[in-house]
Amino acid sequence: MNATEILVLAGVAVATVTTLLGGLIWIVNKQVATLLAEHKPNGGSSMKDQLNRIEHDLSYVNNKLDTHINWHLKGGM
Repeated sequence: MNATEILVLAGVAVATVTTLLGGLIWIVNKQVATLLAEHKPNGGSSMKDQLNRIEHDLSYVNNKLDTHINWHLKGGM
């Protein structure tokens, strides 16, 4: 194997590795973008919207429970 063949093989190896890493970076970026989009409200279907609804509902139930406990503590039946 002469120097020219070694340089060609090295160039092919570098091109292959570069292509694979570029593809991997692209895939990771797409996945990160998808995850970030879930953390922004979009009108109802994002994870952020769902968590906001759960938080609101939990706050409502908590207030109702506090009111009910206070009613019992004040002598309610």
